[in-house]
Amino acid sequence: MSLLFPVDDNGNPISILGFDYRGTQTINVSSTNSTLSQSIPTDIEIVTIIATDACRFEIGDASVEAVRNTSPFLYPGTYIDVPLLPGERHISFLAEIADCTAYVIGRV
Repeated sequence: MSLLFPVDDNGNPISILGFDYRGTQTINVSSTNSTLSQSIPTDIEIVTIIATDACRFEIGDASVEAVRNTSPFLYPGTYIDVPLLPGERHISFLAEIADCTAYVIGRV
């Protein structure tokens, strides 16, 4: 019996990723940069992020900081899949209006 991946509108297979067994990292986001306390494990190549309110985010090394008006905008309640490049093991968030909570989910 063969197993077929679901396909997108162009007929291309969509691969399915599982969730990291180590769980979801949670971070309290405020008007000052909030960075994950733990680096993302090296075997994770994609993360899914979501936040409870509007915020900015930036991915990079341990010194990464999100910047108002230039860092990518994360709409509240919207899941975004982000590929990690070599050396990108940290995510920084910056609240756009109100403090919120962000979640970082490793995908395997």
